[in-house]
Amino acid sequence: MESYTLTDEKRRKILSKLKYHQIQTLSDFTMYEVKSEMITNNFIAASDWHLVDIQEDPFWKLRYTDNTPGKYVPKLKCYCGKTLRYQYVLESRNGKQLYLGKEHFMQHAGIPQKIANQIHERVNSIMIFRDEILVKYDRGERFPLKEYRILDRSGMIFEFGEDFRYKLRRFRDANLPLFHVDENRLMSKYCQIREVNHVLYRILNKEKVEDNHFLFRKTLEEYIDSIEVENFEDTTRWFETISSDCRFVEETTENILNNSTSMTRKILEKDYIKPVNTRLINLSAYIYFEDKFIHILDKIKKDIYGKSEVDILLKKEEEKIVELNALQVQIYGKDAIQDYRDVKENRSVKEIVKNISKIERKKDKCKKIQHKYMHLVRTYTKFHPVLINNLNRVSNREVTSSNSIEDKYINELNKYSSLPKLNGEEEKVVKYFMLKHKVDIPGKGMKQGYSLSAVSIEGFKKVENKDIQKLLLEYLILRVALVEEIIHFRNEELQDKYRKVRNIIFRDGKYNSSRAMESYSIELLISLLIDNKYSKYANITLNKKIELLKQKLDEIIKESGKRKIVEYILNSLISSYHEKLSFNNDISNIVDSIMREEKEFSHNIASLSQWKRDFIDFLYELNYYYCGNKLSEDVKKVDIKVLNVNLVFLRFLNTKVRPILRKN
Repeated sequence: MESYTLTDEKRRKILSKLKYHQIQTLSDFTMYEVKSEMITNNFIAASDWHLVDIQEDPFWKLRYTDNTPGKYVPKLKCYCGKTLRYQYVLESRNGKQLYLGKEHFMQHAGIPQKIANQIHERVNSIMIFRDEILVKYDRGERFPLKEYRILDRSGMIFEFGEDFRYKLRRFRDANLPLFHVDENRLMSKYCQIREVNHVLYRILNKEKVEDNHFLFRKTLEEYIDSIEVENFEDTTRWFETISSDCRFVEETTENILNNSTSMTRKILEKDYIKPVNTRLINLSAYIYFEDKFIHILDKIKKDIYGKSEVDILLKKEEEKIVELNALQVQIYGKDAIQDYRDVKENRSVKEIVKNISKIERKKDKCKKIQHKYMHLVRTYTKFHPVLINNLNRVSNREVTSSNSIEDKYINELNKYSSLPKLNGEEEKVVKYFMLKHKVDIPGKGMKQGYSLSAVSIEGFKKVENKDIQKLLLEYLILRVALVEEIIHFRNEELQDKYRKVRNIIFRDGKYNSSRAMESYSIELLISLLIDNKYSKYANITLNKKIELLKQKLDEIIKESGKRKIVEYILNSLISSYHEKLSFNNDISNIVDSIMREEKEFSHNIASLSQWKRDFIDFLYELNYYYCGNKLSEDVKKVDIKVLNVNLVFLRFLNTKVRPILRKN
């Protein structure tokens, strides 16, 4: 090992470069080592005196430090008055204490010179600890702050004891390099987490998340440096999925920008990129990071997925038109055009003309957007005629507002806020029927073509004209009624789809709740069904229902002669059930997925032999007994996890069972 022994002159030269707190930290921990070695081992226990303390003057013969700009006054002295670097405190059997330097052990306390030399040699040998740190500091080494922070953020720092953590904190604050033993201890733990981190960095680099527009890579790198080793497997799976999604978002945004005008670029920058980057910068890597990151990512995916430049500009124009429609009613109170010389308006002629001109310029664009809405509504009429008829009925009826306008507006706004959110197309359908709605403008009769959005109660109160307040309330009542109609239709449609899904799981009524088995774990259930005399469940008495299911499996094995294949599929089914599911909480998507899986599978088994079809039927029955019978009849009460597990089962049939049975 490299020698770090320093001469007194060289030691003082390096110490003179250190700050006061650095010297004090070095002295505190060096003397801690000295005292642990000398006092704990009680070197002179055989004498009439014993060593009770060793003191050091860390600034001995140092003329200048940041806290002592002038000549330094020594703090430690020998019994004889000589200034000391090290002061040895001895105590006699009767409690008398002596404060001595090395030379006076024997003279004042009767300690043999050999013992005095031995003590001082031990102190000098421990000083190698200090010399090593000073040499490292002199050649530019400092505290390994990066490695310490990674251990601290990941929580692995707490695998060290409190004493060592305290020592690390002190050396960190003083920015001093560590003694090689302490450094090796720190780096050994650091290497453990770096091994994990390298795996995640490889995933990140594989997906080539360039981070041209969003701070995805920087945020994920910060998260990598703060993960806990025990959650490594879960984090790796999450990372593989999320890195791919981040790359997709980057590529999509890049494609839009490459084919965009300067106007679209500004919209993307302002409405999408900057807000997302702000949220990512402020995202903590410690608490609920994964959920919050996914939420941010999903928002930006929704904003840019399938978007073209035209989509982005139209969306912006829609927002402007809604604002302008609301503005024209609030400014003029009656119609889109009002005599700009009306002095009752507390506005300049120039401002009114400018607003009128702005509205006029938007008319053509408004028509284009309305045509787009018309196309959407025609599509809805084709596939959902009942819904469109109901929305027409709602839009055509007269909306009666309350005399207590403000109270009614607050109630309707609360109702609107509590309603489930609509998707993009549904929002456009609502907008269309609001534009289609006719309102009674005082002095002008029935007018059509306004589309006033629900605003905050603060915005509502700023409108002084009661007629305008009444209009805002009527449109809010209309919006609530339209949204409620769509939600009601969506729920009925979902319930109908869910009924079909239950028939898929129940095999069109072949299984029902009256045939449900007792609750078993899937491992136990399959172990009871497979005839294995060496199984730990071999001595369990089967109830009648399991016995019947077991007989069916035995017949399939006997008929096919494919025991190994059957057992392999059953054991694979166990693994599929136990895979960590990224549960989708959108019941509609789960239901659609189940219907697609069943449809795809049902068209691919007609050519299979009889025993294979019997085996598939057996698997359906097994799945029904394990989890399918737990499905509620009402979609509102359905257990999302149970629905997802049934989806896993159907995908297992498609991805695992079908290929195996076709091959064998």
